[in-house]
Amino acid sequence: MKSSTKRIENNKSFNTELNFIKKINEIENIELKEANSRYLFALLNREELKFKLEISNIFSENDNLQELSFSLENKTFIVKEFNDVGKKTKISSESGVQLLTSIDLDTFHSTAFLKKGCYKAFYPLELEDIKTFHNEFETVTYQRNGIEHFYDCLRVTIETREYDVTQIKDENRGYYVFDCLQDQTFEDFSDACYSIQQAIGFINKLMVGGEKFVFDDSGEFYYSNYIRPTLRGLYSPVFSNPFSKLDIERSVAEEMVGILSRISLEDLSSLATRIHQNPEFSVVILIILESTSIASLLLIPSSFAVIIEQLSKHLNVKEVGLDKPIDDPELESTIIDELHQVIDKNKKGFTPENILKLKRRLNGINRPTNKKALTNNEKLTRPFEQLDIELTLHDISIIEHRNDLFHGNVLLNTNQSRDEETTNLYMAYVSAKLFTLISKLILKSSGYGGYIYNQAKYLESKLGLKTNEQYFDKI
Repeated sequence: MKSSTKRIENNKSFNTELNFIKKINEIENIELKEANSRYLFALLNREELKFKLEISNIFSENDNLQELSFSLENKTFIVKEFNDVGKKTKISSESGVQLLTSIDLDTFHSTAFLKKGCYKAFYPLELEDIKTFHNEFETVTYQRNGIEHFYDCLRVTIETREYDVTQIKDENRGYYVFDCLQDQTFEDFSDACYSIQQAIGFINKLMVGGEKFVFDDSGEFYYSNYIRPTLRGLYSPVFSNPFSKLDIERSVAEEMVGILSRISLEDLSSLATRIHQNPEFSVVILIILESTSIASLLLIPSSFAVIIEQLSKHLNVKEVGLDKPIDDPELESTIIDELHQVIDKNKKGFTPENILKLKRRLNGINRPTNKKALTNNEKLTRPFEQLDIELTLHDISIIEHRNDLFHGNVLLNTNQSRDEETTNLYMAYVSAKLFTLISKLILKSSGYGGYIYNQAKYLESKLGLKTNEQYFDKI
């Protein structure tokens, strides 16, 4: 059996960077200077999840604020980008009344920060967000401070370049640390990290974002806080421990122990590379994470309907010619004869004319279809066929809710009367079912061939549904 952790020599040191992050997080009333000016007085302070600049002048958003600088730990830092300009009045017994401009800083960096090299990017998290990668991913080992860690490091390859993503804890904070193993430009590193963030987030429901503390290989520093905040999604398509989900029946969990699969590093790299190279595919992942992070039953089904439509175009392999559903003439004749018998057994209530119409249609049931002239519903299911993902009639009926959602039936109302609780349950069920189907498309097309968790299974009993579906499907 393939090991879930690859043991390698992978020495890491984060102490210097963590000590600097600690010091910069303790910034209080550091004075900044403006280039070519002796008259501007500005103070920089650390606030929760941001750095706040207070200037003893009133500026409008249209004013051209010059480059600012400050010193810390024998380094000079440049501030060029400003955001969220506000104005306030500060009153104190010592200084009287002061008119201040308050500005949130998007980025700042040390003057010697390299545009090319090797980098480490630290994304701060709450301690409870650090849960090891072992349940969802295969991992590599790493060594730090004389201790070998087995389940907290992923090695991802994008276009021949390797990146390690490591989970660590430091006092009262957790971090995801991204570091590149080959020299590259800072822009390339940032783009690769963003793709890996999405790939990991799709699998384990946590896409890190927000504040980013970056160090180059000479110890110079870059800070930014203008990308998406950390997103915490709702669904995890793959995991190896069936007891990690309380919704799964115990007998099923016991049966699946040792059978469920993890995402291999090769498949994770494939997913990250597709996100990196294809903006449309990246948008699909971001829609999933953003819509589920809000956990809105009104938003999620509609968002997933858009994704099904998008993936059907992105993954569909164009085909030409005619497609005949039944290749065997004898089998075709047998099926048509049996369907005629079904009509004969249930002809009560039908007029002879209607029975004749139905039987005429049966005779053309195997009429070839033009692969270039598919219906909308056929286009939605075609990628499943091409990827050899089996669909049940129930799956197809759920996919066809796309038509309801696109035409404004957001609550998925049918002719059947439902109270508010049942409506919410059904919308949750459709959302979970659509995510399961979307996961099959995304992961199968990325090379994964293991088990997918059926997110909707546990809701069947609450809705009174009976299907032959299982908690896990192998693709």
